[in-house]
Amino acid sequence: MTDTLPATLDDLSYPEQFTLWSMRYWANGVRHDFSPYAVLQEAYWRAKCPRTLFPLDSFLSLMIAGYSRSVDIRCTCSKKLSSDEWRILHAIALAQTGAHNQISELIGDFLAPATVRIACPAILDWAETLKDSGLFLPLRSGEFTRNIETKDRFSDDRTRARLRLVTGSKNHTLH
Repeated sequence: MTDTLPATLDDLSYPEQFTLWSMRYWANGVRHDFSPYAVLQEAYWRAKCPRTLFPLDSFLSLMIAGYSRSVDIRCTCSKKLSSDEWRILHAIALAQTGAHNQISELIGDFLAPATVRIACPAILDWAETLKDSGLFLPLRSGEFTRNIETKDRFSDDRTRARLRLVTGSKNHTLH
């Protein structure tokens, strides 16, 4: 377990950067109505974890279908991390170490309770496919893990993009 939390994307380990980029690229596809799958599949193939796309897609699809509030997934160019991105990265790290009991609380911050029950197996599968390929996300302690509600540490209003599904509309909006 590492005691420091990275302040920017540059301070993340390669598995964290790759996982974060994957989430952001997938969300960018939803925001701008294009399919991210070919690029993601090639990236996973090159990283020697070709089975990872399906669990990533499953979890993120559940996230936009069953959110309880707007989820802050930043643009791929943002150097700062949102607290929601940290929740997902930390949940994957916990899943890789076998600490499954804390995952529901992390993702339950932005998912409806019924969605949490469905999404936990997806995030466990996502973590396992990364782990099987040698991509281990470090389990971090410190400010974030002690105070999940911290927002200011991760704020970057210039590049903030919230992924939200507008009820009754087939279009996704950027907030």
